[in-house]
Amino acid sequence: MTCRDYQHQISLLMYEELPDIDKTSLETHLHSCGDCRQVFEEEKGFNALLAEDAAALEIPSDLLVQSRRELANELDRLENGRRWWRLPVFSGVLTPMRLLESAALVAMGLALGVYVSNQRQVQVAGGTPSAPVQDSKFISAIPENSSVSNLRVVTANPATGQVELAGEVVQSLRMQGTLSDETVQQLLVSALAGSTNSGSRLRAAEILAQRAGDDTVKSALIQALLNDDNPSVRLRAMQGLKQYASQAEVREAFMHSLKSDLDAGIRFEAIEALTTRISSDDALRKALEPFTQDDNAYVKMKALQFVGAHQ
Repeated sequence: MTCRDYQHQISLLMYEELPDIDKTSLETHLHSCGDCRQVFEEEKGFNALLAEDAAALEIPSDLLVQSRRELANELDRLENGRRWWRLPVFSGVLTPMRLLESAALVAMGLALGVYVSNQRQVQVAGGTPSAPVQDSKFISAIPENSSVSNLRVVTANPATGQVELAGEVVQSLRMQGTLSDETVQQLLVSALAGSTNSGSRLRAAEILAQRAGDDTVKSALIQALLNDDNPSVRLRAMQGLKQYASQAEVREAFMHSLKSDLDAGIRFEAIEALTTRISSDDALRKALEPFTQDDNAYVKMKALQFVGAHQ
């Protein structure tokens, strides 16, 4: 492939649309080609600028609640439809317990809809908002601009009408701060470890790399290097840890990546850090001796240079 072909793939890489096999090839090429690496950095900067502009948009605070509620209602409707067609022909009459459970869920959805609607009306009316009167203790426990997920019926008594419901209250969060703020740091660590969006994990790794000397952040970056399924996230975590390669836990993580990571670019970074950040180390020389026969020419060359210099 030519540099032009690789540069066409950069935008796909940014939006996580590039297949893994092409991603590995592109990342390896970026490691060795300065021109394409410059195009990559410019593209990344442009995407970061777009993300900042998007963050400045004012999105209605109750939009997430409304969207989740409508999605849940539609999923329930489809699921109920499928259940109906699965019923045997001789079971046309629902049991009292099923009726009670269905009624409880419908009532819960209606009550939550009324609650959110009342909150919006109070805000539009102006003046000092006052809490609307709620008949249900359950509804009054739901914070404003929140939603209920994974709602389920725990128990239901047809004789008394008593129903016990369970679910999780999900509330949107938006905050600003610096890396010195412990809460911000913890949220970034959580995003790096648990976000299902690889772009969010990559951004978290980039930000946390600025504080890689902090023990909590260092541990989070090491876990990302060892366990994240996205090579770009692993690579960014390694780059943040490079200056601490001489520390035992970081060194061990780099050796593990050198031995086990399937991404060539990460193996390049690992042996580069180990051979340039650590000097006069007999233990490392012995650990790198097997890599003097590595299939990868770059890894083999770096291992030979280090082992030869310390014999």
